[in-house]
Amino acid sequence: CEEAATDLVGELDELLPNARVVTISQIVQTQVTVNRLMNRLSYAIFGILMAIGGASIASVMFANVSERKRELGTLMALGATPGMVSRMILLKASAVGVVGGACGLALGLVAAYVAGPQFLGVETSVSFNAVLIGITAALVVAIVASYPPARKAAHLDPCLCFQDA
Repeated sequence: CEEAATDLVGELDELLPNARVVTISQIVQTQVTVNRLMNRLSYAIFGILMAIGGASIASVMFANVSERKRELGTLMALGATPGMVSRMILLKASAVGVVGGACGLALGLVAAYVAGPQFLGVETSVSFNAVLIGITAALVVAIVASYPPARKAAHLDPCLCFQDA
């Protein structure tokens, strides 16, 4: 079949010198290549967005630990262990990650349902696996990004927390 198509393409090229003749297999191969490229690009953009989100969460959590130094010192002076303080910071980060992931998911779904059919002529559907992966990724990024601020909070010296800087 490939040989016949190749021979036919050669004959058509001779008959129609100003036309470009391609086979369906060439078109399919080109489309598969484009799809693979778009898939890789999507993963690259996803990684960049996760890194930016992680940096933002880490920054917010470091600021939160710095602002709440006195409260954390009071908790530790009253008997809170470093593990409790660390878990408290990580729990807050988990809430931020899940809420942020859910909000991003909602905005993405609305954008896909509006932009897909209107601008691209493509119907969209919700993939439960993608939703689960997105929320899980947001949670993991929030926890990983908040680990250094939580560690810093857990190792605060209660005596030094009440000094003005």
